[in-house]
Amino acid sequence: MARTLLLLLLVTLAGCQATGPAALNELVASNTTGLTDTSGDTPDWVELANTSSSEVDLTGWFLSDDAGNPNRHALDGLTLPADGYLILLASGDTTLGGDHLPFKLSAEGEQLVLSSPDGIVDAVNYGPQEADVAYARLPDGDGEWAAATPTPGAANE
Repeated sequence: MARTLLLLLLVTLAGCQATGPAALNELVASNTTGLTDTSGDTPDWVELANTSSSEVDLTGWFLSDDAGNPNRHALDGLTLPADGYLILLASGDTTLGGDHLPFKLSAEGEQLVLSSPDGIVDAVNYGPQEADVAYARLPDGDGEWAAATPTPGAANE
């Protein structure tokens, strides 16, 4: 029974569209030569987009790579700028800063879940990813997911 419910949840999340101003917008699950962090490493990354003209305080929001645990990583202390973007580094090491996630992205494919204080607002299941190729929403924030050129912090192409 539990396995059936989890499968139903995953199928539902596969087609989830963002329901608020904050949305999953782009990810690179095999970053080898692109975006670098302050130590020069190339962690995988996730981009959130704000589709509104007001900044979003992410206190009480969460990002997870597990729909069974949607509250895996609190985004407290972070702000999503109005009509802007926020890059979160999937380094697996939160001691590196507030923009680092406690998990890495799987290049083999997995899921990402964005939750607000009201519950899950956006999710994506993605399949195998190529090195240095983004999986991005076209247009930003609420479009269909497709392979794209990485554009961290800028509009998707």
